[in-house]
Amino acid sequence: MAESFPAPSQTAFVQQLNFWARDASNESAALLGAFALGLFGHLPDEGSAAPVSLETLASRMGGTVRGTRSVIEPLVGLGFVRLEEGRGYSLPAASSFLRRPDFAARMREALGWWLVSAKLPEAVRTGAPVDWHGESRDLLGWYRKEFLEPRAPAPSATAADYDDRAARNFLRTQALVTSGEVGLLDALVSGLRPLAELAKATGSHPESLRTLLEVLVCMGLVRREAESFGYTELAGRSLDASSLPYFQRAFPATMDYWEAFGHLDEAVTQRKFRLDLRDPETARRIYQRNASRITGIFASHVKLGRKAAELVASMRSLKEARVLDVGTGSGVWGAAFGLADPTVHVTYLDSEHVLEQVKPNIAKLKLDGRARYWAGDCLSVDYGEGQYDLILLPQVIPALPPEALPRLFGQLARALRPRGLLIISGYLLTDRRDGPLDALYFALRRYVSNEGDVLSMPDFRRLLEPVGLTSSRGFDMPIQQVVIASRGEVPWPDGLPSR
Repeated sequence: MAESFPAPSQTAFVQQLNFWARDASNESAALLGAFALGLFGHLPDEGSAAPVSLETLASRMGGTVRGTRSVIEPLVGLGFVRLEEGRGYSLPAASSFLRRPDFAARMREALGWWLVSAKLPEAVRTGAPVDWHGESRDLLGWYRKEFLEPRAPAPSATAADYDDRAARNFLRTQALVTSGEVGLLDALVSGLRPLAELAKATGSHPESLRTLLEVLVCMGLVRREAESFGYTELAGRSLDASSLPYFQRAFPATMDYWEAFGHLDEAVTQRKFRLDLRDPETARRIYQRNASRITGIFASHVKLGRKAAELVASMRSLKEARVLDVGTGSGVWGAAFGLADPTVHVTYLDSEHVLEQVKPNIAKLKLDGRARYWAGDCLSVDYGEGQYDLILLPQVIPALPPEALPRLFGQLARALRPRGLLIISGYLLTDRRDGPLDALYFALRRYVSNEGDVLSMPDFRRLLEPVGLTSSRGFDMPIQQVVIASRGEVPWPDGLPSR
């Protein structure tokens, strides 16, 4: 059997679980997509020639600049590609294995299982090969080969790392998703249970379920005693009856992007998006579901939003502040500011179907008396002039077309009152756009659904300064970051690290 992961701390284990649920497939998509695009054949070896610019690389691959950047940035963040500031990209000596024909063939074979792997629930229930476009595919056999059988040694530790991230991370995600779908994660909460009992509880074929359980053993989630299986100690503390529903909420969003990631090369070279969120009906379906999912964890996210409200309150008074929450989603950020001061009034702007889910959230907090609901498209409404003290953009920027941002920021700057603040929450990339990794994976997800981009502070300043918001900083908050911008009329808080 393949080696299991070393025993982590509880915090590290939870982080690993969340990575597998949310970001592991994004990472695999970038690493496999690079081979589908032939990216490494267009990079010079480091020191052998001048690095290649992003524009040149995109041209050589026949891809768009934005798409190429979305794929190569995670490779830089992981250290497999070298970025020389102001010059471009090259392949370091430790990544020479990426040119080997046998390694490329291995990656293409793994990519061939991407879309098939979404049929793992069917394979577990039936115990049979799955049909894929008229071809019988032994998906469970592939899982056994990848996780339960000895593997040939990799050319180097770096090659082994790339192989594991590319070829097995997305399979780990599907193992978790399938365990949730068939009810296995719930069935394991009660403790050690015989295989036959688990098979009956989940409606699964016993031997196929055994394969899935053994994969979960390799992942460190499950322990085995004879013919019985149960959570490991760390998994049992992380996936109890109260926390398991929260954890499983990530699965539907991950699966929304599965087909799109399986055709990442099409998006980069043909601008063909299998999940196109610029299509109104697709966007309505996905955003409505996202708002509903976030509503389920509304209370915990309000606490995080209140940290941002405290930061803003250290810069200027919130008394009688007029707040606009643009693209409110679940309403959580506007609610956090509404709770920060009893005189704050919040306008929640989003589409009508999203606002229908916002209203109960606000009513539960008894904030509806100081709330206004504004149904509209954030790119087409008239924001007016000097209307608001605070304007919130909660994870909105990555959902918007990059070409629309200059006009939007101009409108929002005009809508701010004197001493007004623009507060932007979400991921914030480093100045070199080479991290953090979770932000790069999120940016790739945005690209593959034909949405916007994740920005760095230099990116933000290029948008903010021309519209008069000349003072801006980024602050680390729990989970994500906050960018605050003003005309320079508001003093920055003392003692807080910022970018």
